[in-house]
Amino acid sequence: MAEVTCARCEKVGTALDHLPMAGARGALVRSRICVPCWELWVEESKLLINHHGIEVADPQQRKRLYPIMAEFLKLPEL
Repeated sequence: MAEVTCARCEKVGTALDHLPMAGARGALVRSRICVPCWELWVEESKLLINHHGIEVADPQQRKRLYPIMAEFLKLPEL
């Protein structure tokens, strides 16, 4: 399995084995975030989606999560 130095926890860990989302954002996450930190984001995003009533099937509403995700994972916003 590939390893990555995680931008969020700053430790060397297992890299994701797939792109978690399409495009440059997915490639950035895969190259800079470890599996445990990605799993933390998935749980956090569920809370945010439910709290704010975000319809993830709607691309415009889904975009509201991207800046929050970038901050949570300590990544540059794309």
